[in-house]
Amino acid sequence: MDLRVITRRVNLDTATHELVQRRIGFAVDQFNGWIHSVEVVLEDVNGPRGGVDKECRVLISLKGGKLIKIEDRDADLVTVINRAADRVSQVVGRELEKRKDRKGTSSSGSVPEEQSEVA
Repeated sequence: MDLRVITRRVNLDTATHELVQRRIGFAVDQFNGWIHSVEVVLEDVNGPRGGVDKECRVLISLKGGKLIKIEDRDADLVTVINRAADRVSQVVGRELEKRKDRKGTSSSGSVPEEQSEVA
C-alpha cells in the first residue's frame, strides 16, 4: 500500500509528518489487503489570514476501483489530522462491511438461519 503526504501552503515539521504517517497508517493498516493507495493532502486554505482553515483531505483508493474521500477542517493542524484519521478507520470499515453484505454474507460472518438448515 502506498501512503503519500502532500502539503499546500503548510510548513510540515518532522514531528507532524511522522504523526500523519503513524495515525493514518494505523487507521488503514487493518484494511491493508483492501487498500491500493492513500493520499493525505494537508492545506492551509486561507493562507496567512488565519481562522478555521487547516484542511486534511484523505483519498483512499480501494482495490476494485472505489475511491473514498474524507475531509475535515480546524484551526489546529494536529487536531484535524487526528479527527480525519479516526474517520478513515470508520468509513473504510463501513464500506468493506457493505461489500461483504452485497456478496451475501452477514456482517457477523455467520450464515443466516434459513440457509443453514439441511433438507
